[in-house]
Amino acid sequence: METQKSRSDPINSLPHQPGVYLMKDKDGDIIYIGKAKDLYKRVNTYFQKPPSAKTRTLLKNIDKVNYLVTASEKEALILECNLIKSYCPRYNVVLRDDKNYPYLRLDLKQRWPRITIVRRMKRDGATYFGPFTSSKAVRETLRAMDRLFPLRKCSDHEFKNRTRPCLNYQIGRCLAPCIGYVNEERYLRLAKQASLFLKGKRKEILENLEKEMKGAADALEFEQAAFYRDRIKAVKYTLERQSMVSSDFGDRDVFGHFPTPSEKRLQVVILLIRHGLLIGELEYTLSLRRCDKEEAFSQFFKQFYFRQDMIPKEVIIPFPLEEKGVLEEWLSEKADYKVNILCPKRGDRLRLLKMAMDNARLRVETRLKESNVLEVLKRELFLSRIPKRIECFDVSNIKGQYAVASMVVFTNSLSDKDEYRHFRLEYSGHPDDYRMMEEVLKRRFSHTEVLPDLVMIDGGKGQLAIAQKILAEQGLKDIEVIAIAKGREGEEDKIYLKNRKQPLALNGHAKTLILLKHIRDEAHRFAITYYKRLHRKAIVSSLLDNIAGLGPKRKALLWRHFNSLEEIKRADVKSLKDIGLPKDVAKRLKEKLVFLNL
Repeated sequence: METQKSRSDPINSLPHQPGVYLMKDKDGDIIYIGKAKDLYKRVNTYFQKPPSAKTRTLLKNIDKVNYLVTASEKEALILECNLIKSYCPRYNVVLRDDKNYPYLRLDLKQRWPRITIVRRMKRDGATYFGPFTSSKAVRETLRAMDRLFPLRKCSDHEFKNRTRPCLNYQIGRCLAPCIGYVNEERYLRLAKQASLFLKGKRKEILENLEKEMKGAADALEFEQAAFYRDRIKAVKYTLERQSMVSSDFGDRDVFGHFPTPSEKRLQVVILLIRHGLLIGELEYTLSLRRCDKEEAFSQFFKQFYFRQDMIPKEVIIPFPLEEKGVLEEWLSEKADYKVNILCPKRGDRLRLLKMAMDNARLRVETRLKESNVLEVLKRELFLSRIPKRIECFDVSNIKGQYAVASMVVFTNSLSDKDEYRHFRLEYSGHPDDYRMMEEVLKRRFSHTEVLPDLVMIDGGKGQLAIAQKILAEQGLKDIEVIAIAKGREGEEDKIYLKNRKQPLALNGHAKTLILLKHIRDEAHRFAITYYKRLHRKAIVSSLLDNIAGLGPKRKALLWRHFNSLEEIKRADVKSLKDIGLPKDVAKRLKEKLVFLNL
């Protein structure tokens, strides 16, 4: 149940119960979401103690407070994460990097197991390894696995219909189980060895391989013995290259951070340690414009694990969290085993924490050293000032349909994802990039509270002229503007400047051109991602048109709670009912998805 609370009403009417509070401005937009063990006490803290400058700014914009009561603090935490993801409030730290990290999946219960790359974990009895920090990292690991453990690569459909061995067999990357060149017992032993390798169990895998080699040699199967000998050499070589950072072979995430007050940012680095091996690291930059370091980290921590499928048994953090108890309870329930959140003061865990902290500091120092690229950019582009804030615009559409635009922002040469914006364009009809760009620029520069030092347009002379025209109409002639167009095959990208007929030629290896291309590519990625999301939703909505009881409002309800068709597919009838769909409509929806094989 949701209750509204105006600022002018007495705060005393708030209940002494756990729940989530939603602060809204005069337009009814949610600007901040928080959770509380006791709603009365938590909300009162905003109005009783002397507020910080950031809190004063928040309070100045609050028109009313809504709240939702929950059964427990843990339920409040989960609801808070869901609502922040749905509404992206202005004063919350919003983790906008919504990617799903890849995993390797191996199901030993399958008759002929194979290793596959997946983006989501399922409770299907298979073993998952990861997460890997990039597609490149997971592909490199898979290539290494192919050399060490020649399991099948083909899909189940290909496997059933194959009549002769494929090229992988010819180059020693598969044992050709599809046509009976290997028996099930030997193949399963190889699959189990692959599982041990991915789990980091070095001793067990080498012992197994040496036992297999000796058994084959004793049976005078010298070709088999040579196969296992080569596997042993390859495994030893690969293991020597891996970085062992923890002698207890434990799974843990280690969070390090480093603040940069001058930039009002907090650099966060997460070391991913699995079975004692450092398998990768993630890095995030949090804004400290509207909250302090502790609050920013706490909000980030909750959103990070809200999106994770694989949670280690131990999480190491740089300072204590006020909500440690309920966070441990939530993570343990999500993982199906006990998860501990630790803030170490000595020993091996402190060494790992210092490693993460050092990595965060080095990221910041490297960025500050490279900040002089902006001074070079100013000189090479003949700008009147250093472009500390760069905004880049791109449009995306197919034959004029689902026209969208993106704006990405780079501050001090670093992406500022809190400032990214999508635009759903009103233009429709024959594709016209000029008119689309004109629309998005008019909408952007109708708001002049924050202005860029440099505007970048993905396009050529025509798009540059449009941008100059719009800025002049808005009285913003002082803002510098450039356009960047992809070069033809074998040519470098072209940079178009105002009052210059020919495009500017920059050295292809120059840091300035690399930065500009990176910003342009990020704008393109952001636009394409939004276009695909709208297109996919439109397709799915049309497929769901004929479901009785599922009208426009209930479709909108679905998209408020689920980001993709995959999430709707995974939801059971109870989950659909919990978000507000009637039980019979939820059943019909699930039946239709099964019928369409979606």
